[in-house]
This record gives sequence, structure tokens and C-alpha cells, in this order.
Amino acid sequence: MSGTASRSDVIIIGGGQAGVSLAYYLSQCNLSYVVLERDRPFASWRGRWDGFRANTPNWMNTLPMLDQRRMPRAEADKFASRDELVRYLDECLRVVDPPLVLGADVTSVREVEGGWEVRAADRSYRADNVAVCTGAMNTPRVPAAARQLPTHIHTLHSSEYVSPEQITTANVLVVGSASSGMQILRLLAETGRFGGRLHLATSRVLVLPKHVAGVPIHRVVNAFGLFDVRTRSPLGKMMYSGLETRGDPIMPPTPKQLAKQYGVQLYGKLTGFDASGLRFADGQALAPGDLTVIWCTGFRSDYAYIEPLDRSAAFDADGLPLHVRGVVEGAPGLYFVGLRYQHTSASHDIYGVGQDARYVAEHIQRRAVRRQQGGDHDRRPGPDRLPQTAP
Repeated sequence: MSGTASRSDVIIIGGGQAGVSLAYYLSQCNLSYVVLERDRPFASWRGRWDGFRANTPNWMNTLPMLDQRRMPRAEADKFASRDELVRYLDECLRVVDPPLVLGADVTSVREVEGGWEVRAADRSYRADNVAVCTGAMNTPRVPAAARQLPTHIHTLHSSEYVSPEQITTANVLVVGSASSGMQILRLLAETGRFGGRLHLATSRVLVLPKHVAGVPIHRVVNAFGLFDVRTRSPLGKMMYSGLETRGDPIMPPTPKQLAKQYGVQLYGKLTGFDASGLRFADGQALAPGDLTVIWCTGFRSDYAYIEPLDRSAAFDADGLPLHVRGVVEGAPGLYFVGLRYQHTSASHDIYGVGQDARYVAEHIQRRAVRRQQGGDHDRRPGPDRLPQTAP
């Protein structure tokens, strides 16, 4: 059915942890809103592979609508499985009970006179504000070297990987040694199917110990306040510049530990393909026969579908939002929640998304009050605007 939906105060794009958290706070602000979700709520969590474990302990995996110190019925310092996380997130969804439109694949967001228009499937929605809550993992990223691989090599991204049963080849190359790559590689190794035919193209990722003086590492980091370091603070500038180039730190097992325990073959960064096979930065090569490549190379953001009146005031040259704590001053009424390092190191995690959602909801509420009073003086910033990932 085509047509135009009724106008609301806010359109939330994305029904994941960011969108549901924002919905919770908008409800407290008595603002009308609708959540547009192209798949299912928390689809990225539901789609994780068999055997998946969260990167953060249970005491960090809480959203604001269930005000508890940790996930219900979970040991605080354990790491939740996919199904445990989904059960908890579904409880959060039931508490909020937002107006949710499923199958709403947003194709355009346009700034129009008096607000914003969002097109999803065959319907359009209008609102004074739009909050993009699609998270930090919305478009799979593969390296440029992927284009050089011959078509007979089987390839899939970590977002498509579910279980070892998908792999029909004798050899597997996992590209990327961050959290997803190490988890998937370990699970493949534990099957015993591949012997010495598992290969890993490593990346420059910081490995943290599981414990420091017997204390779990996440407790140590939290005790020093590092999860709450603001992106734009002096310490944040130092921390995040390294994290942006190396990715989030991981915990053991390390590539060398998997090599020792399971006979995994280690390589440098994948650089391309030539007559000798797949080439790596350390000079090694890998024959392409009977091979599956799993890209554990992360995700990128794609906001080309968003059309503010002045795009240069809302997005930088790389297409990333120019914002302060999720507020895009160069496009009044445009907001983001769940961006990588939006305000702190934990902004894109379950642990940190709540405070960012609250800030954005309160900003939207203040804007709504100004508009009701006839004094909507949104300021479009000048040359001092900062990009999303600026340290």
C-alpha cells in the first residue's frame, strides 16, 4: 500500500540498540515518533554466527529501560552468547513497545520545508526530526585486494558467516585478526576438520590481557574511567586516533596462540593476487586452490541516501556526519545515535549507547519547545564544524 503516513515529531531509522534506546527516552519526553526497521529489531545481533560471544562482559550489556547492573540471570563477568543477548534485547523491546514499522527499507531522507521526508518502500513519512540509528555496522567492508581474486575462490563476509557447515573447501583464509576474525577462526579450528589448512591474514590490532593482577580487564579499564573518556577531550584525541587506525582492542587468544594450538598458518596483510597466488605484506603467498576467504574486515558507513539542503554542512569529504554528540547543526533536525566514538569509546556499544540516546532525545525536546514557541533559531555552523571521527 502506497501513501504518506501521518506526521510525527521524530522518525527513527533503525530498530537496534540505538533506535530502541532513543525511543525509550523520546517516550519520556512525550514526543511522537515512529521506528522504521528494514529487517527485524536487533537484526545485527540475531544474525551473528553460531558460537558467537559478546566482546564485553554482561555487566556492561545493559540498556536504560531495564535499569539493572547487568543482564538478567547472567554472571557479571561472563560473556553472553548470541541467544542470551537477543533474549535480553527482546525484553528491552517489550518494555519500550515502540511504534515499529518492519520491512521499511529507507531509500531516501530529504530535508524539506518545515522538516524532513523519509521514503521507505512505497510510503513516505514526514517529521520535524530524523534520527539515524543504523549503528556503526551497516555496510560490510572488504579490502581493495578482493577485486583481484579470481571468481572460483569462494568468498563471504563475516556478516554472512553462520557456521562451519557453510565451508565446503579444504582450505580457509580468514582476513582480519580483530574480534570477529579470531572468534570465527577459533570455531573453525575447534571442529578439527581443517588440520593445517586454516590461514590467517593478520591486522594491527592491540591485544589486551584477560586479567590484570587477577582483575578482569574490563573492570580495570572501567576503574580508570576509560570507557567514558570523551572523544574530543585531550586524552580522547590521543586514544581514538590510535583506535581509528588499528580497530578496537581484543583479548586472547592471539594469532600466535591459535597457530601454536591448532596449526593455523599466519600471514601479513593481504595485498593482492598474482600468478603465485594471494600475496601478503610479509612476502608470503597462498595458492588459490580449493579455498574459501572469509572477510573479517569490519564495516563502513554509507549515508549517501541522506539529502540535507547543504550536504557540505552536514557531512565531511568522506561522507561522515559533521556532528557534536549526534547533533548535526548544519542540518537542523538531523541526528545520529550509535556512531563509532560518537561521544565516548563505548558509544557504539550497548554499554554507552544509552547516554547518547538520552542526550539526543533531550536536544530534540528542547528544539520542539522552541518551535512551539515560534522561536526556532537553529544555527548552521561555519568552518569550525568537526567530522564524526575527528579526534
